[in-house]
Amino acid sequence: MSFVSTIFRNLLGKPVAADFRDSAEHFVSVLREHGIGLSFGRDDLRYVDDLAERLAKHNEYRDALGCWLGEVLVRNFAGEWVPGHALGPAVRVMTADRGARHLFPLGWVYRRADRGEGESIAVKLHRELGYPDPEHLGRFTDTGERA
Repeated sequence: MSFVSTIFRNLLGKPVAADFRDSAEHFVSVLREHGIGLSFGRDDLRYVDDLAERLAKHNEYRDALGCWLGEVLVRNFAGEWVPGHALGPAVRVMTADRGARHLFPLGWVYRRADRGEGESIAVKLHRELGYPDPEHLGRFTDTGERA
């Protein structure tokens, strides 16, 4: 994280893009230490609902999962983190047919964890970006392999 970003965060008390990125990278490294090979690849969006469901009881991981989701959107859909909205931190992506879209990865993770399948993140992503196909989602086994 840059020195300037650190100063602004400390003065304003709000996280910046570098904070979300750092949290996402740490989350991926922790999961890898526990045998779950998560990456920032677009195809890993197929596993976001499974991760949200598995981590629902662990509030300390919700923000990290949301940061990971946002970073996947940034890296694969030419997105960018934008200052927080009333709905929380957002990622702005440009779509060919609908223009700029604001997506709320942290809020989506919390709603999925609290409300269950009816708040599918994959369905929201498919509606907004056309990916992933909600009919072809993946799951992790209890030992961390992709099922």
